[in-house]
Amino acid sequence: MKILIVIDTLASGGAQRLKASLAKSLIGFGHEVELFIYDLKDDFFASEFQSHGVKIHAFEKEKKGFSLYVVQQLRSILLKNNYDGVISSMHAPSIYAGLAMVGDVSGRLIVCEESSSKRPEPIIKRFLFYLVSLSAHSVVANSFNEARLLKRWPGLSKKTHAILNGLEIPSLSKDQVVTQNKNLKLLVVARIAYPKNGVNLLKALSLFYERNGWIPELNWAGRRDDSFDKSIEMKKEMDDYLFKNTKLSSKWKWLGEVKDITSFYRKSDALLLVSIYEGLPLVICEAMIEGCFVIASNVCDHPYIIGNEDRGLLCDPLSPESICNSIERLSMMSFTEKSKMIKNAREFAELNFDQGSMARAYESLLIEDNSY
Repeated sequence: MKILIVIDTLASGGAQRLKASLAKSLIGFGHEVELFIYDLKDDFFASEFQSHGVKIHAFEKEKKGFSLYVVQQLRSILLKNNYDGVISSMHAPSIYAGLAMVGDVSGRLIVCEESSSKRPEPIIKRFLFYLVSLSAHSVVANSFNEARLLKRWPGLSKKTHAILNGLEIPSLSKDQVVTQNKNLKLLVVARIAYPKNGVNLLKALSLFYERNGWIPELNWAGRRDDSFDKSIEMKKEMDDYLFKNTKLSSKWKWLGEVKDITSFYRKSDALLLVSIYEGLPLVICEAMIEGCFVIASNVCDHPYIIGNEDRGLLCDPLSPESICNSIERLSMMSFTEKSKMIKNAREFAELNFDQGSMARAYESLLIEDNSY
């Protein structure tokens, strides 16, 4: 099959990483995969797609907001190349793909929701995504929770599927970090954005210091996201908080975008993700694969992924005390207990986050009979 993936940008992000992983496996299965993007400001993942042999069709939007130019360019490419399938990622790219495929355009459209319905979106954007989802052959969410929510919409029940994230799963490194007590090293891998809940994390670390007299080291890897006013406000509040709390700021480091994030998983004691909402974050999957302990908020699929404290710890993202309690539990955890959770998490990842299984699930949607 000849398949086109439609996404907005190649900036660092879970959706981009996920689609690169999907493209690699589909090519390995003998399919031809191409990519369409329309925001050229950042090429963080360009080399990864290119290394897999993916042809990239790149067109810059002429203006902010909706662009008819993008629809026209995408439709032109669709008509010229006669794709068997189109896989669009997230709301705006899915809307563009749906509009570009109106009329006599070949290929099946799969639209993907890799975030959460709790994400703030304009009503018109949500409505257009719903209309495109109705016209699509299939709708895919990367979490069971989001798939259940999508199935509640009229007309989407039978065509909505949950396909969990898939990544290559290498042999587990032997140099994993399992430190205790005052040498604890925490890692956040996320956009610097409002949903990632940075202010409550800072409050939790301050509370930890009040209770214990020391603060873990914390590295935050990820780009700044100013697409929402709340994200801009959160970053300013975090900067002010760090400025006023020098002991905390001395242990805090903004890493920016990181190419080799694997090395940070391996030298950190835990991934800390206290988001107020999520789809299924790729970073949790990566951490479990790399043997990095996970502390996550109890939202979306996180309770299913983490289990009943079998594979990590959960916290209430709206409670700094709950976040603090989880970090304290980690700091006091025995080597044996922590190692067992890491082992359980790795085994879960091997069973549920396999790259080939994810790609086969997408492949089956592109070739199955339309039975609804």
